[in-house]
Amino acid sequence: MNQSAQQPQSMLPAHIKYTLFVILILALIRGVIYASIVPPWQAPDEPAQFERVKASLSTVEWNATLDNDPIWYDDLTRSLFDFDFWDFLDGPRQMYNPDRPLGSYISLYQDVYQGLYGSRGAYLAMGWPLWLASHQDIVLQLYLTRLLTVVMNVGVIYLAFLTVRTLFPNDTFLLLGVPILILFNPQHTHLMATVNNGNLAELLSVAALYFIIRSLVSGYSWLNLLAILGFTLAAMYTKATAYFLPFAIGGAALFYLWRFRRFWYWLIPAGLALAGLLYFFAPQRLSNLLRMGWANVRQGNNYLNPIVPIDLFRSYWAMPGWTILQIYPIWYQLLLTGCILAILGLIILLLSRWRLAFDPRYTTRIQAMVVLAASIIVAIGILLAWNTITNVIIYRQGRSIYPVTAAISLFLMLGWRQLIPVGYRNWGLLALTSMLFLFDSLVLFHYIIPLFYSRF
Repeated sequence: MNQSAQQPQSMLPAHIKYTLFVILILALIRGVIYASIVPPWQAPDEPAQFERVKASLSTVEWNATLDNDPIWYDDLTRSLFDFDFWDFLDGPRQMYNPDRPLGSYISLYQDVYQGLYGSRGAYLAMGWPLWLASHQDIVLQLYLTRLLTVVMNVGVIYLAFLTVRTLFPNDTFLLLGVPILILFNPQHTHLMATVNNGNLAELLSVAALYFIIRSLVSGYSWLNLLAILGFTLAAMYTKATAYFLPFAIGGAALFYLWRFRRFWYWLIPAGLALAGLLYFFAPQRLSNLLRMGWANVRQGNNYLNPIVPIDLFRSYWAMPGWTILQIYPIWYQLLLTGCILAILGLIILLLSRWRLAFDPRYTTRIQAMVVLAASIIVAIGILLAWNTITNVIIYRQGRSIYPVTAAISLFLMLGWRQLIPVGYRNWGLLALTSMLFLFDSLVLFHYIIPLFYSRF
């Protein structure tokens, strides 16, 4: 059943290799800059996330409650006040009381989610550097953990490149454009330089999508199958933002079922067995969320607040800190215009190249693109649907769809590519890179640094 790739990957030209190397080095450097500039704890849920990371190093501390909290909780509490944690939040400032537990200042996931939020293995994967400094200052431990998430961002960008290379191995505009778009997304760099299990979930999700695409384009192999299952389950156990992945696997399975429909008598049982494995090993929190969602649907009070998609878009690109600082509206309008132009380019591409869908040379790559598009729709749809059926506006942050950021970036670049004449695409890529770099610099120097340091 092995199926060769429709367009074999050629050796990367030297200029692509060198440019990719520069992009990855820049991702590391920029991540370190963001991790250094943003004060401790000034990212969504970072105190609570770090608590889980550090607690994962000990079984006793992982299961700690308000009644038997670890000694280092006091260090974390004092650090919140040392760095004026509440000065940058949309809420009242707290007063330090040494007799108050950490849980009275921030929400602790062990108590809020009754041990069902994330997995200890995921937090261990984020927190292993702390073994090198387990008795050092709590802030130093935070920065060590941040450094690891910066490296994760480098991995995300490299996996995005591999995904594009699998689909468009000879297209310089896309091969470099997609990593560059992720590189110079200021919000993505900002959050990937802070402590959050969503960063690991994104890395694992992008890896799972890469192997799904690789399986569709290059053919089935047991290595790809094991990688898909492993990364998918790991991502789902890390954070709920990866719950779209079974749909991506299902889409790929349907395409395989169609390709090899002659073998339906054993492919269907194999597919059902695969679905059973995913169901059996799925996180318990997924089952709880499905039951909660169905109960809310039956109540019938479903409403999507317009602020949810608006903030989802804004915070995907730039809402620094605890996603409370908005940049000037004109920048969001320009970003929206750029996205609309990309969609227009995609429509033109579909109208002008629809016949390729019936060309066997392009079948596998088109199927892979359909899976990526479906992943984006499902990831965004889950978020909007949850806000609709629960009537809340809490889960409206762009970081929730970062697990499909490689796919989003690919479609944006593909749309812009279609609007640029063939002979000018290299210049177009250079112009786009310059604009993204300037936008990223604007957010860093005109918004993030003044936000945290203007009072000095």
